[in-house]
Amino acid sequence: MAVYDDFAWFYNRYWNEEFHDAAFPILERIWLPRVPDGARILDVCCGTGHLAARLTARGYRVTGVDASAEMIRHARENAPSAEFHVADAGRFQFPARFDAAVSTFDSLNHLLAKETLEAAFRNTAAALKPGAPFAFDMLLEDAYRTHWGESFALVRDDHALTITGSVYDPRGRAARCTVTMFRLTEGAWRRSDVTIHERCYTPAEISSALAGAGFGELSCYDAGDLGMAGQLGEGRTFFVAARLNPPGGGNSG
Repeated sequence: MAVYDDFAWFYNRYWNEEFHDAAFPILERIWLPRVPDGARILDVCCGTGHLAARLTARGYRVTGVDASAEMIRHARENAPSAEFHVADAGRFQFPARFDAAVSTFDSLNHLLAKETLEAAFRNTAAALKPGAPFAFDMLLEDAYRTHWGESFALVRDDHALTITGSVYDPRGRAARCTVTMFRLTEGAWRRSDVTIHERCYTPAEISSALAGAGFGELSCYDAGDLGMAGQLGEGRTFFVAARLNPPGGGNSG
């Protein structure tokens, strides 16, 4: 995931805030009413911290994890009162102290193996108290078959970016696109290239992985039905599940 380090500056400037402008009202409807005031919240694949900033402004205590060190650097600037760790979603470990968890902007689609998605769900469950709600969004196949990764370009005086080469393989349910970036820093232009890979999981795979990790009471919401307009909402589903009591009724972790 370190390949996202070069992408972090553009992601922070152009996409993270825009997405959460649309996503936060949805979370206020389907997830936050179940989160206690002042709760400890785990933000999985936190990106550059825009969601963490919104949550800490509401009085929540947020811990974010992301595999990209550069994303975490921006997150610490954007949400200085939150706590952040560079950690892979499939490997992080925390004690069962959190009252809720969240993962946004189809971050979990970037986990390319089903086993890694299952590990991320297990790690999240292990960090949650029984009954704690976990909300996340993922892109389903409609998103990848329509406008995902469409060609895009922006050009400014000191930076430029293009997105090209979008491919979706329906048999392997694998998607990829190429991002080429230029930034003028210290009087010299620097080029970076990143290939972004995502995997399309079926609702059945997601539900099974959640159940195997100890989640239940699953609810699913179409993003478009909840007011996320245009390409952002197309093919996107929000999920909310609860951490079930582990065998014996005690906390796990």
